[in-house]
Amino acid sequence: MTGPDDVFRARLLETFREEADEYLEAITEGLIALEKAGPTPELVERVYRTVHSLKGASRAVNHREIESICQNLETAFSLMKRGEYVPGVDDFDLFHRTVAVIKSLLRGERPDASPTEINGALRAIPGGTGPPEGRPGEPGPASREKHTYDAPGGYNSGEQGADRGTVRIAAHKLDRLTAGADSLLTTRLFITQRIRELEEMMARFSLWQWNHSQAFNDLQTIRRKAFGEEKAAIPPDLVLPLQRAVEFQEYNREFVTNLQHDLATHLRSMEFDRSALETSTSEISDLVHDAALLPASTILTPFSAFVREFSRTSGKSVDLTIEGGEIEVDRRILDALKDPIMHLIRNSIDHGIESPEARRARQKSATGSVRIRVFPRSGSRVGIEVADDGAGVDSSAIRRTAVENEVITADEDATLTDSEAIWLIFRSGMTTSRIVTDLSGRGLGLAIVEDTVSRLGGEVTVSSTVGRGTAITLTVPVSMATLRGLLVRSERQVYVLPMQQVKQVLRVRPDSLAVSRGRPTILLSGETIEVIRLTDALGIPLSGPPTEEGQPKPLVIIAYGAGQIACIVDEVIRVQEIVVRPLGSQLTSVRRIDGAVILGDGRLALVLDPLDLIQDAMQAERPVSASTLPQEAERRVMVVEDSVTSRALLQAVLEGAGYQVETAVNGIDAFARLKQHEFDMVVSDVDMPRMNGFTLTEKIRAEGGHLAGIRVVLVTSLDSPEDRERGKAVGADAYIVKKSFEADEFLRIIRRLVRRREGEIQER
Repeated sequence: MTGPDDVFRARLLETFREEADEYLEAITEGLIALEKAGPTPELVERVYRTVHSLKGASRAVNHREIESICQNLETAFSLMKRGEYVPGVDDFDLFHRTVAVIKSLLRGERPDASPTEINGALRAIPGGTGPPEGRPGEPGPASREKHTYDAPGGYNSGEQGADRGTVRIAAHKLDRLTAGADSLLTTRLFITQRIRELEEMMARFSLWQWNHSQAFNDLQTIRRKAFGEEKAAIPPDLVLPLQRAVEFQEYNREFVTNLQHDLATHLRSMEFDRSALETSTSEISDLVHDAALLPASTILTPFSAFVREFSRTSGKSVDLTIEGGEIEVDRRILDALKDPIMHLIRNSIDHGIESPEARRARQKSATGSVRIRVFPRSGSRVGIEVADDGAGVDSSAIRRTAVENEVITADEDATLTDSEAIWLIFRSGMTTSRIVTDLSGRGLGLAIVEDTVSRLGGEVTVSSTVGRGTAITLTVPVSMATLRGLLVRSERQVYVLPMQQVKQVLRVRPDSLAVSRGRPTILLSGETIEVIRLTDALGIPLSGPPTEEGQPKPLVIIAYGAGQIACIVDEVIRVQEIVVRPLGSQLTSVRRIDGAVILGDGRLALVLDPLDLIQDAMQAERPVSASTLPQEAERRVMVVEDSVTSRALLQAVLEGAGYQVETAVNGIDAFARLKQHEFDMVVSDVDMPRMNGFTLTEKIRAEGGHLAGIRVVLVTSLDSPEDRERGKAVGADAYIVKKSFEADEFLRIIRRLVRRREGEIQER
């Protein structure tokens, strides 16, 4: 049973983790700056104080392992402060490893290195003899007496309590508050709908007034003939009923006139109330969304450590510069951009920045530069530019790869300009890397970038100069507030298309459309766009007989990145602000639907995913002839693996995909059979007896003849940068680490390499 103390401690630890994350981020930033600028007193003092604060916070929650590590790290920096110790490259590696271990301890994960190992390495620093008393790594009595800490909520009151105008709030609470503020829009929509209904009621009074005016003269005639000066002979039994009917009609006229006046007054009051509600809710919503804004540096600063580590493992020297990190962006947008920015940085280092030798040969600094610049743009948007001073994008290599991987046809390639060809890097399956590894060469990174940015309602631009570098800019909204959507009806269902992806709306007659490759198309601004019914794109059958083809139909053109499609709908309703509600965990796998919206009249509208619509239509649109597809059943693959288990796994995966597979237990056995028979591909382990995979690859490349074009894929547990570089040097086409092996991805790489080989054969 959980008691009050347990609940309090859980909350305390959660608060500590949030604070510790901020400290670790500041320490990482300081370490990067120290390594670049050297141990200046200001930088050393800043890191020293942050480590000291983290130590105090961990002591307050009784996290002894982190406290012990911080104590030893603090000792190292105190030596730096006194000028008794200057860290080298290996020491900075240790410091970054220390930060990684603390992060793992915070998350409750098993760190790569034990706290004992880290403490021992820190104490081994020259002059770092550890604490004067007590257990190794524990603060001594003097240290405990010297520093005091306040109660939880302000571990170090001198540093943390200075700003009394700041309140820490849990992220999930802020998300709930933001969702509540967004829900106010739905209430506003309901009120707007009620006002619209009242206006329709008022409009009906005009019809009543017209009919009443027609009957008014008749009523006056009846009054004169029955009761007035023109009184005629009327049966006595009809005089009283007729008089009552006339009086009621007069009363009815007065009643309806007053009702019309009251409704008009009520409508004006509701309009005033709606306007006041809109003003106040907009202000509250803006304030809540502003509370969710964080400096962009919160996600950008940790990339410094990543660049340092990744550049070292790739054998390159790279500096990362961050500008405009103080600009604030919605936390949810920053979280969504972590992976895209990571892909861009990795792409810059892996494909853009040259090796130190190549840079010197081109009269460049041996150290490459990657710059992340955040800057405001118009319309409550922000730009994030990731630029490098590397080799730039080779448009000819992009074209060649696009045709090899069937991203475009040879005819389409002939019509592309060099600037248009650069945009192909954002298409899935595109990569100019000659060798596939677990880090690059898979052709997914930049496609993921554009996908994520477009889903956020943003856009991607790219510019590149050969030999001088590449710059990719992500333009996204500052805040994930309400979106504007186009409401359309197709069959009986209402759908919403994000206005960000709606290029144009027009009306056409279906029978006037042109036909290309068996599909209806429309020519717009010199571009041929495929046309499809929205119900067909969603896989929804018609509920009734089809309408006449000669009747004009609304056509909505959706553009998403490099693709676009025109959808025929039954009705375009209007454009309005929307708050997208998630579908829930049970429906996360539903394609083409991004969420739902409650309309003002209470109906539910589905929010469509433009990317899925376009991709599905484009994939269905291009039938590939059988002659251009690799016929797996006719492809022979040699699997070389000394492990029975691994050999059986690779054989099963390949045979399951339709390939003919033969196996060998080592390189000598495999090479002998390769010389006797023809194979399309070799999938080999590296670490094998008698002849390893590197030597086998070298011999295949040196042999020539029918072995000249054979593809070699190395699947191994060796994952060091040196091993990867050696795989590339001996001529392997792909280098896959077993711990990151995925069958679907493995088969995708195999098919791509087979297509590349077939293309080379056809060129010969």
